[in-house]
Amino acid sequence: MSTRGLHGGRILPVVLLDTADRPDLDDLIGVHRINGPGDLTFYWGQIEGHKGTVGLFLTLSAQWRYFAIIEFDIVRHGLLLDLALSGQGIYIARSNGDDDRFRKAIDRPKLLVELADTGFGKKWNEIFHKQIAEHFRENGLSKSESKNAAMSAISELRKIGALKMNDIIPGSPAS
Repeated sequence: MSTRGLHGGRILPVVLLDTADRPDLDDLIGVHRINGPGDLTFYWGQIEGHKGTVGLFLTLSAQWRYFAIIEFDIVRHGLLLDLALSGQGIYIARSNGDDDRFRKAIDRPKLLVELADTGFGKKWNEIFHKQIAEHFRENGLSKSESKNAAMSAISELRKIGALKMNDIIPGSPAS
């Protein structure tokens, strides 16, 4: 999701979560919508024994204290994570079912998590390249071919993240 005039026009991904077993996450999104962001802290990490994933660890101190780990599969969600890191933010919203898409209800409540640079970007780059190369290797490429394919694929994906909604001034020739 990219909005002119917000976050420098950077693309911030929207994550739809199945909150059926986590009503506290629904509450968290609701509290954020009503009371504002509160005191949100986060860090990125990997969970021991969970190969090929990265976790976003969130703690929100508002009226109540909330803690959640959102775990992402690096191969499936790598672009999303890359966009979150480069855009320094991510939206979290409740999913309305397995076939839900954000465009089906863009007005739904969502939690904006601002992700300031914590230095994780360098580690992410290593993890991302390694996992994508491993994926290509599992699909038949040689070790050197998989490294080159990973670098090329990630470079192409990052072109998407470099896109921004330019601010358009009303009355200007571009508007």
